[in-house]
Amino acid sequence: MQIWRDYYDEILDVSLDRGTFESLMDPSGINTRKGFIEIEIMLTAQKLIHPDDRTVFTRFFDAKSILEDKRNGIFVKKLNFRMHRGDGKYFWVKVKGIMPSEGNEEEKRYFVCFRVLDNASDEDMSYRKLLSVSLMHEKEISSQRKELFEKFASEMKSPLNDIAGLADIAKNTVSDGEKTLDRLKQITDKTIEIKNLLDSMIEESEKKNEEIALFDDETYVEMVAKTKKNMSNEEVYSFGNSESQSEQRINKEDQGAFRNTGDGDKNQISLEDFDFTGKKVLVVLDSELSGEIMQEMLKGRGAEVKAVSDGKSAVTDFIKNPSGTYDFVLVDIGSPELDGYSVAHCIRLSCKDDAATVPIFALSNKSTAQTGSICKENGIDQVFSKPLEYGMLFLKMYEAMASA
Repeated sequence: MQIWRDYYDEILDVSLDRGTFESLMDPSGINTRKGFIEIEIMLTAQKLIHPDDRTVFTRFFDAKSILEDKRNGIFVKKLNFRMHRGDGKYFWVKVKGIMPSEGNEEEKRYFVCFRVLDNASDEDMSYRKLLSVSLMHEKEISSQRKELFEKFASEMKSPLNDIAGLADIAKNTVSDGEKTLDRLKQITDKTIEIKNLLDSMIEESEKKNEEIALFDDETYVEMVAKTKKNMSNEEVYSFGNSESQSEQRINKEDQGAFRNTGDGDKNQISLEDFDFTGKKVLVVLDSELSGEIMQEMLKGRGAEVKAVSDGKSAVTDFIKNPSGTYDFVLVDIGSPELDGYSVAHCIRLSCKDDAATVPIFALSNKSTAQTGSICKENGIDQVFSKPLEYGMLFLKMYEAMASA
């Protein structure tokens, strides 16, 4: 503890249970400063902390966040913030929060150590802060562009899916000759081409965003600071950022399990090859037309289809019917009332005998790479990106029902 006192300018022993604190800088305890940590932080933030740093400063001392970090195996947090000096200027302060990894669980203690940075460190920290703000601005712009493009792609895929379905229906029922069949095939192929183009654009956008995310604030600032050091021969000081971003990555193995590879020539899969006679399918899609197309396609292969208009109705219908009523569930991720993820999750959690075994497939406006992981978490066996390749969908449905 004495080593800490020699290095830090202030050390607080915080009780997260009682919400109190006391200073450890006076070993005798005679002049020990005590109080309620929430009030102390609120007053300090309002009076002394730089406006741009107040949010992260107060969040740093949030008891729920601290305990959540401990449950996740994070026992040390760092932050640099600016404090008012009294002459209209600010100086940099380094704070480290330490949660003991062992000890009495009922007494949740948290040690907070403050150290004022010297002039050289202060100047370098200000420079790093400017760089960090610049990088965050670039990330925000990139995120907005990605959101805009995904919205465009999502809205475009549903009508494309309807076009592909209508073309497939006509292709399998028309009797006007080879020329008409060839043209209908071209319509189907063109919609698949547009779909693949959109998917590739989305994946490229995600790749660029992942590169930015992996190159986080701290890494970027440290690199530029080292460049500055080489140019000016100044000392570079470490920079801790409690606001470092952690983005979820899709597990590549999980992603692979849900990717509709479409290996081989899809045109070699004939819809006439499938017979679903005796099979009952529960269907919920995101539009009335999509539902009609899917019903027509499945009924044409002999299946008995129950189509519902929203996700809530799908869950209710599945639960109220006897076990074994449905051989298959097909749900759209964008279904009204209750989305496809929730529909699958509710079915899997129901007490029905077939809740865990009935195959559940999902259709999505997004690429399978984007939705694969969350689909698996909610009990969806496989996801297909729109516009659909009905031959591949029926092949996987046939295999799934055979396995079940």
